[in-house]
Amino acid sequence: MLIWLTALIVLALDQISKSWMYHGFVVGQLGYSGSAADLNALKSFLASVAGKNSIPENGSWIELSFTANDAALFGLGGGISWASRLLAALTAVFVFLLLFFAVRTAKKLPKYSAVVFGLLLGGSIGNLIDRVALGYVRDMIYVKLIDFPVFNIADSAICIAIGLLVIETLFLKRDGLFDLVEDDVRYLFRLQTRQEAEAKEKARKASRLSRFEEEIPDDEPAQKPEQTGKTAESSDPSKQA
Repeated sequence: MLIWLTALIVLALDQISKSWMYHGFVVGQLGYSGSAADLNALKSFLASVAGKNSIPENGSWIELSFTANDAALFGLGGGISWASRLLAALTAVFVFLLLFFAVRTAKKLPKYSAVVFGLLLGGSIGNLIDRVALGYVRDMIYVKLIDFPVFNIADSAICIAIGLLVIETLFLKRDGLFDLVEDDVRYLFRLQTRQEAEAKEKARKASRLSRFEEEIPDDEPAQKPEQTGKTAESSDPSKQA
């Protein structure tokens, strides 16, 4: 339940903020009257008002600026129609996989992992809706302090989820998102479970250690029985007489 609630909150915030930025800011303040799906016309309009497509009364660190982004991360594939369609298809496949594993692991995930999964799912669906409906992603947040590329709430949710996943993997010593998804993949492909793989690895290491110990000779090998008997007989005075 926590997965779906987190994903729904992220998706709602993302779509509401994008709609407000486009209809209330671009169409209202900048005067664009074209179609939201006409990417070339929109880009030409934004280029014609370059430097005016941001709200000047924002702080010196962050400003709101509408950007029609048809590229991948850091502008990769921008302006290439087939690359944009391929990116939309890959995003759709990724969202499908997220939904598939979310349904299978929702009841088994701890709260921390459920929130991480929800952030990743909600952010991915938010950007997928833009790519399918408009052919580009609506970005609007620009951090001037570090000159970071313009992004949106969905991008923020995905980045936060990735950061939390790294923390979970490195520092939280319990079954997390990656572990449960791995268990599902092993089950689907009829592979041995993580517990079976760990037990097999421990047995292999123990076997290797035993063989290593057998190869090490003793420092003082035991005397042979024949030699021990002769020594005892020579030390007995009655037998010597």
